[in-house]
Amino acid sequence: MKTPAKMSSLSGLLPLYFPRALAGLDDRLRAHWLVRGAGPRDITVVRRPSLPKAGLLVFELRHGAGSLVIKHPRDEAGAAVTARERDVLLELAEDTRLDPWRALLPRVVGSPGPEGTLAQTALPGVAAERLVMAPSGDPHTAMAPAMRLLADLRAATGRPRKAADRAPAWCEEQLTVLFAGMPGYRSGRRAAECEALRQRLEAALTGAVLTEGWTHGDYHPGNVLLGRDPLRVTGVFDWSSGRADGPCEIDAYSFVLALRSTVTGRPLGGLVAETLRTGRVPDADRTLLALAGLDPYDGVVDPVAIPLLSWLWHVVNNVRKSPRFGHSYGWLTHTVAPVLGECVRWAGARP
Repeated sequence: MKTPAKMSSLSGLLPLYFPRALAGLDDRLRAHWLVRGAGPRDITVVRRPSLPKAGLLVFELRHGAGSLVIKHPRDEAGAAVTARERDVLLELAEDTRLDPWRALLPRVVGSPGPEGTLAQTALPGVAAERLVMAPSGDPHTAMAPAMRLLADLRAATGRPRKAADRAPAWCEEQLTVLFAGMPGYRSGRRAAECEALRQRLEAALTGAVLTEGWTHGDYHPGNVLLGRDPLRVTGVFDWSSGRADGPCEIDAYSFVLALRSTVTGRPLGGLVAETLRTGRVPDADRTLLALAGLDPYDGVVDPVAIPLLSWLWHVVNNVRKSPRFGHSYGWLTHTVAPVLGECVRWAGARP
């Protein structure tokens, strides 16, 4: 793939310097160390809730009127993430079907740095999650532009496919990564829970027809930027899990799950487990999904198909980004175990 010809005004700051920082250095100090000698600049480290588990140091580098987002791997998993995201961004840049939304997508700037460092253009706007947490206003109304964008992208790039035909890429690849990333689930009762998950996914997707097209893979309010007056999407970032042939519907449901988890304070795993237990998608979720032109009951025999597939991609994204997730008691307890437990219950209730 070719690097986009049009470079940011900050491309002259690259290449950056990428020594192996000593463990325990403050992130801001490390970021300044990485760009030493680049001239006057302003650095802001991007903080994330999962920072202790993250395999990346992410910071924004501002110089004059321009701005770059720098992603520097802390480990091999982080390097794999930046390599994957670079490939996806270049593929996005070459897809002419996305021309109407080009301004919403980050661009790769310069050549890849040593150790897999990725520099990309920064996008304008405020993270949608900040509007969700605002004390005033309706969070559902605030999220409407993000949902409508998904309807547009699906219409431009998607086509109907039988989920069973795409199971190797949409399910089996994901399950392989997930099981490999959770060492405690490789034998005994835990391994049986993983097998129940595989069976539940297979049953849920039997007969389902989903849309194959550009899928972000980690679409949630923290990865979508909004502008005001009028309220609109101004950017979508973190494309390391993106693919041109993914199941489009999971982006809308991932967004809805993350929104509900934020608003209610309930862990995502518990929300998905509840859907598995009741066998129905909550009405509030269906109202939001309608903004993306989706009904989770259309094209599927089992209404838990999209929620379960969305959850699978979410947990696999975490495991890919850092092996620490698979060893985290809290993450496994709140995000993974409730869903596996419902899969086991389902398997035991089968005739």
